Amino acid sequence: MSAVGHVLHFPASRLASLRTSVQGYISGDLRISDNDILTALLAMAVAQSEAECKWDSASASYLSSLVSYLFPSMYAPDSRFVTQVVIDTRPRLEGLITARYAGNSVLTRCLVNSMESLISGIDEQSLAPIAKSVRQIVNGFDSQYIGQYVDTLHKDPLCFMCPATYAFSKTTMVVSNQSRFPLYHADFGNGIPTWVSPVRTFFPNFSSVIPTHPSTGGYVVYISMTERAMAKFLQNKFWMSTSDMVY
Repeated sequence: MSAVGHVLHFPASRLASLRTSVQGYISGDLRISDNDILTALLAMAVAQSEAECKWDSASASYLSSLVSYLFPSMYAPDSRFVTQVVIDTRPRLEGLITARYAGNSVLTRCLVNSMESLISGIDEQSLAPIAKSVRQIVNGFDSQYIGQYVDTLHKDPLCFMCPATYAFSKTTMVVSNQSRFPLYHADFGNGIPTWVSPVRTFFPNFSSVIPTHPSTGGYVVYISMTERAMAKFLQNKFWMSTSDMVY
């Protein structure tokens, strides 16, 4: 099934209120960010959409109902959901920022949650442990981790193929936050862009967080999914209550 893409705007005030509410369910001094909230919210909404599509397939006809009864693993949602968090290495490696390093200097860390923890319903309390997990894997992504990754890759160039294959064979999504990139700083004499937009469609379950125009504030989230999953995604009441559809 072909993929479709949509862009939604998260106003700064609405997201700040949500972050404050979620923070209240996190003990200790761990402070969550806007990215933690958006990543957790995306993971839960996408996981629920994928699960609902499987449930619909299982009950679509008598034959599929019989097959789902005889072979439940074919239609049952996966027990785990993998969120691939794309992390920029530049701020974490001395010299790359000052040297104005250009290129896709990123690595991906996988956040694995039980599907049950993601599809039980979205509210501030259920978002808290997911957002906390995102913050913890981002905090753990330091120069030592990057060095170990590179050393291991040099020793065995194929060592990361198995985890990659596993991740893409399971229910998974990718979240790439580009909101700190100066997309609206480009000015060739006629002023900055009025609108910066991602491609209309990409591969399923890919999402990108990009900056808004300076006069707007907040974040723009692009999401690409299969048509069936996107239809479910746009019916998610909690997600749609926190964002405004752009297109």
